[in-house]
Amino acid sequence: KTGGIIMLRATDANEPITREDLLQFEENLGKKLPEAMLNFYLKYNGGQSCVSGVHDDKHLFPFNAFYSLEEMEKALNWFDDEVVPAGFQAKDLLHFAYDPGSGNYALSLREEDYGKVYYYVLEERAEIFGQWLSFEAFLTSFVESE
Repeated sequence: KTGGIIMLRATDANEPITREDLLQFEENLGKKLPEAMLNFYLKYNGGQSCVSGVHDDKHLFPFNAFYSLEEMEKALNWFDDEVVPAGFQAKDLLHFAYDPGSGNYALSLREEDYGKVYYYVLEERAEIFGQWLSFEAFLTSFVESE
């Protein structure tokens, strides 16, 4: 069934974080994060989910795991402008999750589409395949494993 709130395997959850950690992260980022994302990270600091995928309006995409806050912070330096989709600069995207291959899930930090979630795959160039209006919409789009 779909639309359920995703269950993360507690065994894979990282050390819990505090609201202070998130405030510090927002300060480093120079942006406020959506409330749904803050709440999610306070509850689960990343980790693997027992889901088979996540869907947008058109397609189902593979999903592996959410980054922890620490990994999200590190990921800010993993991407440069060459490897993100056209129209974006690396600093416009907050990468928070990934699929089993070369796909990334990222939250837009651009003014014009702030808070939207994009799924893109990096092959010869980065191409967007999926999008959600918000982190909240993304969280309600998981499909449970059989």
